[in-house]
Parts: sequence; structure tokens; C-alpha cells
Amino acid sequence: MLAVGLAEFGAPEVLNVVHVAEPCAKRGEVLIRVVAATVNPTDTLFRAGKQAHLMTALTPPYIPGMEFAGYVHQLGESSSPLTRGQPVMGIVNPRRREGGTYAQYVCAPIESVVPVSDTTDLAEAATVPMNGLTAKMAIEALEPVPGDTILVTGGAGAVGGYAIQLAKDAGLTVIADAKESDVALLQQLGADEVVPRGASMFSAVRNRRPAGVDGLIDGALLGDEAAGLVRDGGTIVSLRRTHDITDGRLRHRHVAVLDQATNTAALSWLSEVLRDGTLSPRVAIRLPMSDAVGAHRLVEQGGLRGRVVLMPDARAVSKAERARAARSGS
Repeated sequence: MLAVGLAEFGAPEVLNVVHVAEPCAKRGEVLIRVVAATVNPTDTLFRAGKQAHLMTALTPPYIPGMEFAGYVHQLGESSSPLTRGQPVMGIVNPRRREGGTYAQYVCAPIESVVPVSDTTDLAEAATVPMNGLTAKMAIEALEPVPGDTILVTGGAGAVGGYAIQLAKDAGLTVIADAKESDVALLQQLGADEVVPRGASMFSAVRNRRPAGVDGLIDGALLGDEAAGLVRDGGTIVSLRRTHDITDGRLRHRHVAVLDQATNTAALSWLSEVLRDGTLSPRVAIRLPMSDAVGAHRLVEQGGLRGRVVLMPDARAVSKAERARAARSGS
């Protein structure tokens, strides 16, 4: 089968289309024909070698990618409610011998794959398992009660946007930061108050909540800089282990999505809120899998409002999206 892999770590240009053996579902696994795989910032860190210390037992080609959507192709020996040909979404750890999701087929633990509605756009579904699960975990880590006010930094990002929507569904009041051009987007997602992004965010939040917000989901990775916006005894959630919080007034929580990668109940719940419209997936652009180099460039340039999605079947990518990628320098 075809996949996108790298033999050495480095810039986006190290990514190449490679031929690898098609996997076979073993006991407790399901083989998926991939329709869409997202490109996340963690994939760029994977490619650049920032996770190399976790991959010393692996041999190249290393295949990036954590979340996907597609169709069940084969079921390993085990009991499962999944059926062949069923549309699904799921998540895997790419730092494994089989690699990640930038491939025509991917094997995953059955617990990490859940059905989606037949009417769901699979490119949109592919953006949910990793980013939606991260947002869900972050809100739960706050241990909020209905009516609490939380601050979401990086609200226009994929995780931030999902966090806003899920927090509103949980009965919370949400303040989020945004550039002026993103204010309408965050209001559409459900933010109760939108404050300016950047240095003026701090005074804006303090003016609105002098005693501090009840909790903070730090999607912008501001760390201790933003901790002062949380009330005494409140909670701050970090989305990356490298961004520790040292403010002793607060409860500090860190979420790592792979800790919940086999939480079938949580993934199934995300599939339900995707189906009923509680969660609105955002696809920035769809690109053929062969243009993974361009996809990584776009992600590293930043400023996207949604995820870049790789499509193994290039026919699923419109001419307009190809042209847009070309204009962006991909």
C-alpha cells in the first residue's frame, strides 16, 4: 500500500510517498481503509524529530498521523459491534511499529475506533477523535459545575473551538480570546465573551472578572503568564507537558490524549455530539496524501481556522483546494 513516511527527521521535505506492506488486523484490531487523515501540530513535531526519544525502538519509514476516518475493511479475531464497510473514525499512536494514519490502510485497536453516521463527511469526522477528545478531557479536568466561568486561550484553534462548544454544552460560561477577524467565528461557536488576543487579553479578562475565572484551558500554551487570570483555588489545564504551571494558588492539570485513546465510551460520545450538531468540525483544506509536504508547510505557517486533511484518494480533493494550496506556497 501507499503511505507517507520519512527516513530521517527534518523539514517538511523529508516526507515522501512510500510503499509499505498492507497491514492485517490481528486479534483485537480493526483494519480501516482510510478516507481522511488530519495533519496536526503534533505531526510536525513527530516529523521534525521532537519525539525521537520515544521512537528509538522503531525503524524507518516513520509514518505520522494520529486521527483518521474511513471504512472498516477487516476485523481481527474478536467480538466487536463493528461491521465490514461501516464508516468509522478513530485514533492511534504513530510512535509504534505500524506507524500512524498517513496511509491507505491503518490498523487500530478496536477500542479506539467508533462508528459515525452514514451521512457524516468523513474528512470532517477525521478532525474529531484527537482534537475532540483533548477538548473533552480538558473540560473534565477542570471539574466544573454549571455556571462556572472558564477562559479558553487559542479559542480559534481546533482544540480551542471544540472546547468552547463542549463547555457551552456543559452549561459553562466561556470567555475566549481572538483576533478581530475571528470574533464572529468564536461567537458562532458559542463563546459568551470574546476578548482581544495578545497582551490586551489580560486587562480585558481582569476587567470582566476581577476575582478571576474559575478555570482556564490553555490552548495557546501561555503557561504561568495566564495563570494570574484564574481565581484562587481555580484550575488551569495545560495541553502540553512542556508547559508546566507553577502558580501555587491553583490546581494544575495536564491532559495527554493518548491516555484516553482506547476510551471507546468517550469516542462514541464524540461521535454522537458530531452527529447531533453539538460539535461543528472545521476543515481548513483537503489535500491529496501525496502533498503531505505542502500540508505540513501550511500547518507550520499557522493561521488556519480548521484542520488540514489528507485524502489518500486524490479524486476527493477539489481543483479549488489544489489551487489554494499552490497559492500558499505548497
